[in-house]
This record gives sequence, C-alpha cells and structure tokens, in this order.
Amino acid sequence: MPAIVRSIFENYVKERFDLEDCVAVNNGTAALIAPLWSLELQPGDEVITTPFTFIATTNAIVIAGGTPVFVDIDPETYLIDPNKIEAAITNRTRAIIPVHLFGRVCAMDQINDIAGRNGLVVIEDTAQAFGAEYVTGEYAGMLSDAGTFSFYKTKNISTFEGGMICIPHGSRLDAKKIRSICDQGQVGKYNHEYIGFNFRLAEPLCLMALEQMKIHMTGIKAELGIRGPEQGHYPNVVYGQPAYKRLGITGDCPIAEFVAAKIKENTSK
Repeated sequence: MPAIVRSIFENYVKERFDLEDCVAVNNGTAALIAPLWSLELQPGDEVITTPFTFIATTNAIVIAGGTPVFVDIDPETYLIDPNKIEAAITNRTRAIIPVHLFGRVCAMDQINDIAGRNGLVVIEDTAQAFGAEYVTGEYAGMLSDAGTFSFYKTKNISTFEGGMICIPHGSRLDAKKIRSICDQGQVGKYNHEYIGFNFRLAEPLCLMALEQMKIHMTGIKAELGIRGPEQGHYPNVVYGQPAYKRLGITGDCPIAEFVAAKIKENTSK
C-alpha cells in the first residue's frame, strides 16, 4: 500500500478540523514524546501534569528529558485542577500537559491563560477524549499548542495501535520539526537535522482511521465516557509506581490518591 495513504489521512484531518498540521503516529505515547522532544528539554526542566492518568503521560516527559511536576485533580471532574497550576510553576517550567479523561475536557481557557502569562507550551493528552467538545464547541486536542491522540484498541476510534498529533494554527510549537522528529529527524530525504524516531503510522492503519472518521463520527462521539470509573477503568496515581519511586519523583496530590483508592474499592466489590 503506497505511503500516500498516510498523507490522505493526515490531510483529511487537517482540513476537517482546520489545523496547521496533523501527523499520524504509531501510538499515543509517541504522540506525546515527539512534541516534547521538539522543546529540547534540558536536565531540570519541568513539565506540569496530573498524577491521575495512564503512565504514558509521565513516561513521555521522562523520556523527553524533563521532570514531571504533579498538580492534584478536581474531585468532581477527576481532571487537573486549574486553580492549583500556577503555584506549581517555577523558573524551570516549560510546559503543561492537561489530560482529558473519560471524555471530559479540562478547563482549557484557564489553562491557556496561565500558560500564556508564563510563557509555557500546552500539550493536550487527548488519548481518552477524541471527539469530545469543549464548552465553546471546539474539539478537545485542538485547543492549545498541540493535541495528542491514541487509537489503541480500547479507544473510541481504534486502529488497534496508533495515534496522531494535531497542531492548531497559531501554535507555539514548530510543526515541521515535530513532523521531522516522527520520521527519524529527516528534513528532506536522508538529511537528518534532529534526533528522531520512526513514529510513523502504517498505511493500512491510516486507512482504518480515515474510514472511521469519515463514516462513524457520530458513533465515535457516542462512545465517549463509557469506560469510565463506574466500570472500573481508573488510573493509578503515577508517582506511586515503583519506577517513579526509584527516580525520586514524588507528588503531593491527596485528592488523586483518595479518588483512585475509592474507585478501586467500589469496583472490587
């Protein structure tokens, strides 16, 4: 199958959602890593996120050379509490990664305002919220400097494995650099300007994603939230994982800890 299928899919998403660029990648973790790599994080640089998420969110920060800084969640939404973000910002903070969880969309107006006033990049983790709409009617993952998506088999759009990076117009990120990073850092054939990786999504999977978006958008949106905490699908608090304990990464997020424990208790009965 020719590589043009990937371009057709990416161009469809660009036009459908009015984006600067869309890059189809092989999974949601790659979608997070590439824009973080494009920031060229230095040792000690910090990225603010939530501890109440799948571990890939934080793995991507560590892989990209950053230090995750955890901000607690709102107990009503399970999403990062925007009122606690500013207190976590230091002179080493480079970015914020809000996570749209269970089809719910973070308070992006407030988060973008905080980021703008502090010169920070915002990268949305939209792995669990493709098709979710913000209060403005705009789509999650299209509300900041970049949105990252997963097409894993449990997601409401699925290619079994896969994902994409959406870069809106006006982004503070370099869309061409991100695209290059996803293709072994190439700018022109065999001219490797950046450290990159093969994050490309295989053409047959691009075709699967394209057909789902074209034909089943209503059904895709209807799936949002069905695998939420009530069905037992909950993330652990990330900094409680053994690997993060060994790295000395900690957090002070009692609400997230309480919610995770409560959901686990309720769903194990």
